[in-house]
Amino acid sequence: AFYLDALSRLDDSELRGPTALPGWTRAHLLAHVGFNARALQRLVTWARTGERNPMYASPEQRAAEIEDGATWDAGRLRDLVVTSASELAADLDFLTEEQWRAEVVTAQGRTVQATELPWMRTREVWIHAVDLDAGLSFEDFPSDLCAALLDDVTARRSAQGKDGALRLQSDDGKAWDVAGAGDPVVVSGPVHRLAAWLTGRGVQGLALLPPSRDLAVSQTAGAELHHHDTPSSRDHAFLQTTRAELHDHDRGGGLPALTPWL
Repeated sequence: AFYLDALSRLDDSELRGPTALPGWTRAHLLAHVGFNARALQRLVTWARTGERNPMYASPEQRAAEIEDGATWDAGRLRDLVVTSASELAADLDFLTEEQWRAEVVTAQGRTVQATELPWMRTREVWIHAVDLDAGLSFEDFPSDLCAALLDDVTARRSAQGKDGALRLQSDDGKAWDVAGAGDPVVVSGPVHRLAAWLTGRGVQGLALLPPSRDLAVSQTAGAELHHHDTPSSRDHAFLQTTRAELHDHDRGGGLPALTPWL
């Protein structure tokens, strides 16, 4: 509903407009979200039948599918988004208790139970609703959704081990760690802004703080975060250079935008 609300705010001519995601228009986003539902349907079929049915034949096939979909007319794209979402929801509703526990493999090669699929879809549609730039933002997200996103992304970054140490502290006292080299860079702010920044959607409303060993850290094993690009060397360099700026206490001025995670 959140994604469809964002889509309803755009007229057909606006679907060809650019987004903050490199090389993608809003039409690319619609194609991606629609075909993502189709890909998750294939995982549902895998869970139901036990027969391997991957999300995509290859990364190249996924990219080509999105590029082709972005050329469709507005009506066809809108229908793809609505119909695929409805059909995915119906397919999920028919899974049995045993089938929910079946293991499938995501597009990034991670083995998960089918119980992970609703979260994979939730993450996609909420973040991409903001990417449509239709007037919605992370401030419109429920706080528990932002916390779940932070659980997810910090776990993913920690597992990859490509970042310097990072600690995120929300204004309500919760905290998340990204494991990495060196003393952690500490970033503080509202949970909505922390989620936006760590997923590559802006730096506003955040402060750099001195390191602290006394934070209560929430560490929840997160699921894979589907992404358009992996963390870059720029991200690692950012974590190194900001150590010299820990006492600036500016609201986002010392924090560059991170590579978008999709």
